[in-house]
Amino acid sequence: MTPPTDLHASSAARLVQRYHRLLWLVSLPLLLLVLLLGLGQGLAAHRNAVGELERGAARQRAALQALARAAEDHVQDLRRFAERELITPARAPDALLAEALRARDGGYTLDELPQLLQPGLAQLLWPGAERPDMAALWRLQAFAALAEAAHNRHADLARSYWLAWPQRHALLYPWLPSGNVLLGLGRPELGDALDAWYAQAEFGAATPDRNNAQRSFWLSRAAEGRLVHGAPVYAGEEFRGLVATELRLSDLSRAAKLMDGGWRWWLLGEDGRPILQDRPGALLHGPEVLERALGLEGGALADQGQRLLALPLRSAPWTLVATQSEAALLTRIAPELLPFGLIACGLLALILLGQWLLRRRVIEPALAVMRYLFERSRDATAPAPRLNARWQPWVDVVSATFAAQQEARERERRSEAYKSAIVDHALAAIISTDESGRVVEWNPAAAAMFGHPRSAVLGRSVGELIIPERLRAAHEAGMARVRGSGAMQLAGKRLEMSGRRADGSEFPIEMVLARTDVAGSHHYTAFINDVSERQQAQQEIERQREALRQSEKLTAMGSLLAGVAHELNNPLSIVLGRAALLEGKAAGGALGDDARRIREAAERCGRIVRTFLNMARAKPETRAAVPLNELVRAAVELLGYSLRSGGITLELALAADLPELPADPDRLGQLVMNLIVNAQQALSSQDGERRIRIASGLAEDGQRVWLRVADNGPGIAPGLRERIFTPFFTTKGAGELQGTGLGLAVARGVAREHGGELLLEDTADGASFLLRLPLAGGTQPAAAAPAPIADAPQQLRILVVDDETELAALMREALEGAGYEVMTAESGLVALELLEEARFEAIVSDLRMPGMDGAALWRAVRERQPQLATRMLFVTGDTLSPGAAEFLREAGCAVLEKPFAPAEMVARVAALTSATAP
Repeated sequence: MTPPTDLHASSAARLVQRYHRLLWLVSLPLLLLVLLLGLGQGLAAHRNAVGELERGAARQRAALQALARAAEDHVQDLRRFAERELITPARAPDALLAEALRARDGGYTLDELPQLLQPGLAQLLWPGAERPDMAALWRLQAFAALAEAAHNRHADLARSYWLAWPQRHALLYPWLPSGNVLLGLGRPELGDALDAWYAQAEFGAATPDRNNAQRSFWLSRAAEGRLVHGAPVYAGEEFRGLVATELRLSDLSRAAKLMDGGWRWWLLGEDGRPILQDRPGALLHGPEVLERALGLEGGALADQGQRLLALPLRSAPWTLVATQSEAALLTRIAPELLPFGLIACGLLALILLGQWLLRRRVIEPALAVMRYLFERSRDATAPAPRLNARWQPWVDVVSATFAAQQEARERERRSEAYKSAIVDHALAAIISTDESGRVVEWNPAAAAMFGHPRSAVLGRSVGELIIPERLRAAHEAGMARVRGSGAMQLAGKRLEMSGRRADGSEFPIEMVLARTDVAGSHHYTAFINDVSERQQAQQEIERQREALRQSEKLTAMGSLLAGVAHELNNPLSIVLGRAALLEGKAAGGALGDDARRIREAAERCGRIVRTFLNMARAKPETRAAVPLNELVRAAVELLGYSLRSGGITLELALAADLPELPADPDRLGQLVMNLIVNAQQALSSQDGERRIRIASGLAEDGQRVWLRVADNGPGIAPGLRERIFTPFFTTKGAGELQGTGLGLAVARGVAREHGGELLLEDTADGASFLLRLPLAGGTQPAAAAPAPIADAPQQLRILVVDDETELAALMREALEGAGYEVMTAESGLVALELLEEARFEAIVSDLRMPGMDGAALWRAVRERQPQLATRMLFVTGDTLSPGAAEFLREAGCAVLEKPFAPAEMVARVAALTSATAP
């Protein structure tokens, strides 16, 4: 049997050989092709000209069909509306309709309708002395709403109406004065006009005598320049009138003028007579020829030196007929026949070049891709070929597809194993016995807890299975008392006692007993939990106290770190602002590049400082759209130095286009930081390679995102896997700075607060933590991006207050560059003196200053100039202290945290001054 690889190679070789033979077969008849090119060019041009004519006729038919379909759909909507309203209890109409109803010429109309309501309502023609009831007015109002929507969508609809039967009255949209309607019908009296209207052909075509099948119909009123499409209305089996709409023939004529010049066209009705035509003149072709043309289904028929097309309309009983002479066609294609010689030569060159390019750029790369696909399906390690930029994405797609399939299979295997573990293992042992104490139920948790398989315990005495020998006598005595008296005093109470495993070892258990009656006999069920950890907890109290003291040390260090971060904000703001201004001044040169590098470094420092402050802040939990990948990158950037100095290699495999989560960004950032720090600490004592891999992605159901943090460290011992999420549990020594035992407990708590879960996965080496978070849940609306800020008018004056002279100079230069007039003050007292001497549109102030700080300055400004107090922007890095946070909530003013970019500060000032700018 021939191996598959040899078959593939031989097939590719045969394909290349056939390609070579095809090249020779195409090249040899080129001389004949040049001789016949002129004739072929002419025939092709003729076909193209005919094809253009056919497409033009098809476009013309489509335009007419669109008009007809709009009318047909509208009439069907009116018909369903009318038949529904006739059997549905009417609601109360608008009170204005009843007020506008007036008697006229032996009937009632809506001539007194207010002018503002006329465009959205219909006219009512109600004959007789009896006033219309509320049902008629409600149907008129609903009829007008339906007709108005259709007429707004399709401007070609002239008017729509409902002729009711047997209680004759008419609803007409759009609204017209009744005098105009009566004049159009040629009768001055309302009753006579309705008689004339009901006597017209469209109402007769709707009656059961002429339309027993209840079909919709088309009628031509060429004398009035209109086409009518109507449908009968029935309430059950009872004929109740006609709904109809009208199209103007002029609109049909305009829609039909879509073809090139030289054509003549007619629109024939059901009787074969023209409804419309482009210009006067009789149709030269008889019914037999038209029948043949219809059989071509849009193709052009040659007859008597003419090209004839006959296209029926599907939405109306009309036929579009178009003709053009063969002479006109030849006149159109004659210029294309002249340069056929040059075209033939060029065609020969293009064929040769195209064949060469086809082989080099299509056939050979395609064969390489197919060969790689075949090899990869047999061997996952098959090397990928290197092709040009056009074909390399196909190779990448094949590689990615096979990799994704392999990963999906692995995820499915892990998921099935996890679900099986949940289903097959319960937390509590459940043991049921009959009245004599014989086991009748033994769940898997009981088998795991006591070491007896279920098949080995059914029917045996529960005392000999789980009660220690020294307690069995008391147990038997208690069971005897229960059987004798029927009273069970311990039912529903928690009992702590000792249990006995199959190997004879004892352990503490907590048990709750319950009694049930089944078929007249008593059964007893015990719910048992292993409470060994409670006793172990007493032994760990000292270690926990030490962990709490360690936690207090870490809290103090965090506060100190936050204070240091705050003190860095002022110089960072100066560096960031000056770098940004210098970058703008030196744009395009080497100095501008240097300034950009300084600005980017300062921004990175600012992000690190802001991360410290966010970690130290005590803020209420919020929900916002959070990009999980950005939180990971921020944590990695913050821990980058310690990871590099520890010799740890970091691998990021973050999924692109990962949806944002509804989460608290600070709490979720703390979770991510704890997972990375936990992995870093696990690798601190590792010799050799140290590696952390962080990956993210979207779950297969599309409802959750996941984050995996895995390391190649020593891993977690099987006996400790259930305890690592317990608060203050740690494997580190008491004297070590790291390892308070809170990181994983806090991380799992944050995950569950967000409706997710943090799991420890089973891995061959190291430890792997998987975070799953749902995408569902409410989020706070994202803040709108600030609008671009134009240069401020010169007359707007800004007061900048900051005890840091360099920072004040920076803010002044940025604001003056935006067109503001700026004055600076080094303290709150100096600012108050300047406020007495000049008028300012806004104030930019630091919050913490010696002497009079920003809070005192705001209160003084509020007393003297209350409006100006609402246009103050506080620039500060001290949002951490409770006093600063409480003041900012009281003032309600805008806040800009340090460090900041000059453009951000200018944008905030522009938002404050926008209301005062002329």
